[in-house]
Amino acid sequence: MTAPLPSEPKRLRMTFDVASDNQAQELSAAWQEIASGKRTRLNTVAGDVHEIMERARTGLLRIVKAIEENPGTGQTGRLVRFLAGVYNGNEFPFDLTDLRALDTDLANACIDYLNYDRLAKAEVHTHLPDGGRQMQWFISQHGIRPQLHLSSTEEHEQRLYALSVRLDRERLAEAVSLDASSLAA
Repeated sequence: MTAPLPSEPKRLRMTFDVASDNQAQELSAAWQEIASGKRTRLNTVAGDVHEIMERARTGLLRIVKAIEENPGTGQTGRLVRFLAGVYNGNEFPFDLTDLRALDTDLANACIDYLNYDRLAKAEVHTHLPDGGRQMQWFISQHGIRPQLHLSSTEEHEQRLYALSVRLDRERLAEAVSLDASSLAA
């Protein structure tokens, strides 16, 4: 029996169109990693995650300190609404344009925490010194209420319509009563 002759390595040629020199450099670096078997970019990503986590921790400490040291200010209200939005954005929606009204350090702290939150590693209240209790206290102290959600079922629509009719009748009755009392006087 004769051993099969080794086959020649297969060659593959590809052409990519990219929009910029940066994209070309990025593609080239990724391709070199694939071809060489080195995973330096993955190691860089792991380091980036550590840096993101550290910046988030520092940012959250800055946010909490500002809330605790400056109660009643507009910035504090915005910071609490931001944390509530990160905590449960469905119940406590946060308008990102409110970040514009914060001083630069606090806006950057929010962005640093938001960058970490996108990784979905842990919920914001788990990073607070007093956890969920502290988050609930912040929310209640600043009078932040959950957003009302109504379903579009026919039953809810009928109930809302009935409520609006009743309120309109009550307003009409109140107006007629006021007119009658003013005529009697």
